[in-house]
Amino acid sequence: MTQIGDDEFTQQREPVSGTAIKNAWVQTTEDLSALEQQRQENGWDTVAIPALQTAAVSRDAGKKHDDRYGLFFVIADNHADSFTNAFERGEFPRYEAYRNEVDGAVFLVVELLDPESETAILLAGQYERRHVPGMVAAANEEGELYTHVRTLDKTVLGSFKHEEYAPLVP
Repeated sequence: MTQIGDDEFTQQREPVSGTAIKNAWVQTTEDLSALEQQRQENGWDTVAIPALQTAAVSRDAGKKHDDRYGLFFVIADNHADSFTNAFERGEFPRYEAYRNEVDGAVFLVVELLDPESETAILLAGQYERRHVPGMVAAANEEGELYTHVRTLDKTVLGSFKHEEYAPLVP
C-alpha cells in the first residue's frame, strides 16, 4: 500500500498498478481463451497470443517505429511461427474487438478474421489510454488505423489495416 500524508490521519490507497490491473489482465487472458474456444468449436483454425507488451503509437513516436502508427502487439519469439503461419493463410478483412478500461489502462482482445480460410488470429494486450489521442489523430488524418505484430527484436511479422477503428480505442 502507498501511504498518503505523514501524520496519524494518513490514508492508504492501492497503487494504480495493483490488484485491479492484475485482475483486468487475468480477465483479458480468460476472454482470449474463451473466444479461441468458441472459434474452434465453429470449425475455425485459431492462433491465440497474449502480447508481452502493447502500445498505442502515434506518428510523433518517431523513427523507433519505422514511421508506423497504430496498435503494436509485441509477442514472444515462441509465438512467431504460429502467428506467421496463420497470417500467411489469409487476408483478414474483418475483426472484432473486446475492450475494458481500468485505471487509465485499456485491456483489449482483437480477433483478426479471415472468413474464406476460416482462420482467426486472436491477440490480447493492454495499453495506456494517455497515448490514444496521438494515434487517433494519425488515424483520422489517414482514414485508417493499423494493428502491427512484432517480436522483441522489432521484427514486424504482420500488419492489419482497419478503415473502421472505433472499436479498438476508447
